[in-house]
Amino acid sequence: MIDWAHIWKEQYEAGSRLKEVGDCASLWDSKERALEFLNMSRENPERIEQVLLRLPITPESRILDIGAGPGTLALPFAERAAHVTAVEPSPGMIEVMKDQIAELQVHNLTIVPKRWEDVDPSSDLTGRFDIIVASYSLGMPDISTAIDKMQAVSSGQIWLFWFAGTTPWERHMERLWPEIHKKSYSHGPKSDVLYNVLYQKGIYPNMTVHEMKYEKKYQSMDDAVSEMRRQIGCSDNYDPLIKEYLKDKIIMNGQSFIENGMTTRVCMWWDTNQFPKK
Repeated sequence: MIDWAHIWKEQYEAGSRLKEVGDCASLWDSKERALEFLNMSRENPERIEQVLLRLPITPESRILDIGAGPGTLALPFAERAAHVTAVEPSPGMIEVMKDQIAELQVHNLTIVPKRWEDVDPSSDLTGRFDIIVASYSLGMPDISTAIDKMQAVSSGQIWLFWFAGTTPWERHMERLWPEIHKKSYSHGPKSDVLYNVLYQKGIYPNMTVHEMKYEKKYQSMDDAVSEMRRQIGCSDNYDPLIKEYLKDKIIMNGQSFIENGMTTRVCMWWDTNQFPKK
C-alpha cells in the first residue's frame, strides 16, 4: 500500500529551494521582509476575504491559526472571535504582528513563537479550539504527525489551504534553477498528496478548488531582479540572466513594476467530531 505521508516527506525534502535557500520560516526572519509580506497581502485581499467568508466564526469561537505570519488572518479573526492563538516561528513575522496588536489594541490574541512541529499542547496551548486554520503554511516534513496534533486539540473544524498545480513562482524556478544550480528544480508536495494523507487516516474532507489572481509589485526592475536572486539563492553575477528572463514577465503600471499570474488553490476542511481522534 502506498504510504502517502512518506511521499509528502520525500517530495518536501526533494524541494531544491529548501536545500539551497533555507526553510520557510527563515525566509521571513527580518522585520523588513515580514512587512513586505504584509503589504503584499493587503494589496491582494482576495485570500483573506475568502477565508473569512468560509469559516463559521462566531463571537464565542476559539481559533488556532497555524503559521500565522504577520497576523494577516489572526487579527481579522480576533475582531470576530472570542480568542485567537497564533502559532508563528519567524522573529520578523512576530515583531510585525506584535506591532499591529499594539496599534489596534487587540487583547484576545496570544502568540506562540514556535513551529507547529515544536508546539507542546500541554504547555503551549490552553484548551481545545473550535476552528483550526493552516492557510498556506503546511511546510512541514512530517505532515501526518502535524495533522494528528491538530486533531488532538480540536473540538470542531480543521481548515487546510494549499496549492494545486504549478504556481507562477515555481515556473520561474523551473526555468532559472537549472541554469544557475545545474540541476532540475523539484517541487514540494501539492494538494493531491495532502488529500491522500487525510484519506489514509480515515478523514474524508470537504474540498473546493478555485483560481486566484497572483500579483506582486516591485519598485523597479532591479528590485524584481534582486528579489528573484534572493529566492533562487545565487550571486549578482546572474543578474543579467534573471533580468533578461523577467523583461517580458513584468509590466510597468504607473510607478510600479507588476508581475501577474494565476494560482490554483485548494481548501480542505472537516469536522473532527465526524472523523474523531484515533
